[in-house]
Amino acid sequence: MLAIRIDDFGDPSVLKLEEVPDPVAGADQTLIEVETAGVNFGDILVRKGEYFGRKALPVIPGWEVVGEALTADPDGAFGAGDRVVALLDGNGYAQRVAAPLRDTVPVPDSVSDQVALAMVIQGATAWRLLENLKPGQSVLVSGAGSGVTHLVVQLARLRGAGEIAVVSSGGEKSERVLELGADLVVRSEGDDTLQERLAAGLEGRRFDLAIDMVGGETLQAMLRQLRPGGRAVIYGVAGGEPAKVNTGALLKNGLTVSGLWLGYSEGWSLREIMAGLFELVETGKLAPTLGPTFPLARAGEAHRAVEARTGVGKVTLDCRNP
Repeated sequence: MLAIRIDDFGDPSVLKLEEVPDPVAGADQTLIEVETAGVNFGDILVRKGEYFGRKALPVIPGWEVVGEALTADPDGAFGAGDRVVALLDGNGYAQRVAAPLRDTVPVPDSVSDQVALAMVIQGATAWRLLENLKPGQSVLVSGAGSGVTHLVVQLARLRGAGEIAVVSSGGEKSERVLELGADLVVRSEGDDTLQERLAAGLEGRRFDLAIDMVGGETLQAMLRQLRPGGRAVIYGVAGGEPAKVNTGALLKNGLTVSGLWLGYSEGWSLREIMAGLFELVETGKLAPTLGPTFPLARAGEAHRAVEARTGVGKVTLDCRNP
């Protein structure tokens, strides 16, 4: 089969279309004939050799695929020949994959490949970030161009959030989050420090929940906008610099800071979350921002589109068209 393989870490030119052996399904796995694969910011880090512990080469990137299940789920969740979407532990930029049964989910006929893929990592992350949100609570989110942020804004509104503010570097992505239901956008760029810009832009508002995917100065500034007893959840460090948290401030204000990573699967079910997301999609209550689809051989262009961070939308690869 054909797959995109990385033999050396580096820029998008290291993504090479190569002939590789077909995968073999192990225990608790199913084989999937891949139609479309999702592209995520984490794939950029894998390509550069900067993702948590992923230093071994060669590597096939990609964590989410849509395609035809070649074997049935023993518990009856899907049959051979059914269209499914799956969350993987890598190897997704390929024409065939071995996927964990527990993280393989049937896709409704009315849901497109792109939408289904947007519901896997982005949708499930957004869903879990808001698991403990109570009606009336306010939310401050970083990353206006992030697909997760676009879904967080919509889900928070559906769950009765009192106010939703988004930290943005500006441009069309700021308008997009307002269209999706955000109440306020605060620019992160300017001559003042980010802490000063947030304080001025938020005009004294305090938030119950801060959701950050940037890290560094951004998280530090967002923590200062939490009300006593507030929470912060971190799901990425896209800025490249982890934040240094003032534990004294956490103690004084009773703040909680936690991390969220889908790779830690204990205590939640992807199938249950996806069922909820698909229901919202089918009833028109949830709509991911969709971007371009590239042929598999043009994975480098797909990476450039994601790496630009312009809010291009969910980028995918057509694995049937190498």
